[in-house]
Amino acid sequence: MVFLVIGRVLYDKGYSEYIKASEKLKNLADFHWLGPIDESYPNHVSLPQIKYDEVNSSFKYLGESLDVRPYIRNADCIVLPSYHEGMSRTLMEALAMSKPIITSDIPGCREMVEPGKNGFLCQPANAESLIQSITQFINLSPEQRNEFGKYSRKKAEQEFDIRHVIKIYDDIIQNLVQMK
Repeated sequence: MVFLVIGRVLYDKGYSEYIKASEKLKNLADFHWLGPIDESYPNHVSLPQIKYDEVNSSFKYLGESLDVRPYIRNADCIVLPSYHEGMSRTLMEALAMSKPIITSDIPGCREMVEPGKNGFLCQPANAESLIQSITQFINLSPEQRNEFGKYSRKKAEQEFDIRHVIKIYDDIIQNLVQMK
């Protein structure tokens, strides 16, 4: 089973918690991370630290890619244990590609998950909570994981389709115009 984080390699994205999960669950799954090392960000993870963590867990750093689709396709679940986030494009892409997700219970992430239907929420900056959510996912049957993926796609189509978003903006504008 493969879990995948897509994003800059930052402690704020839940790097430490993800590494702890990869150490504790190394016999049950592989933990991958795709994204740049952002040395300009004060709380980035250094390449020597990443290399160290690769040796001591089931964690694998995949580097960067301009096309995330093959990586999402090959993952069983997309994970984003971030401490703070805007509306996550990575999670929207995961939903669109019918992938279950595990993410932090924070604004910008929690909107993507209906716990027990397309994924699980964990508490930010809490390794045990992330481990618990990942373990719940591992314990699902293949049929349940497939249903989670189907629900993700349905959620993407119903809530995040650009036509739907444009209609919402249009309705807001029309209401503002009528108020004048």
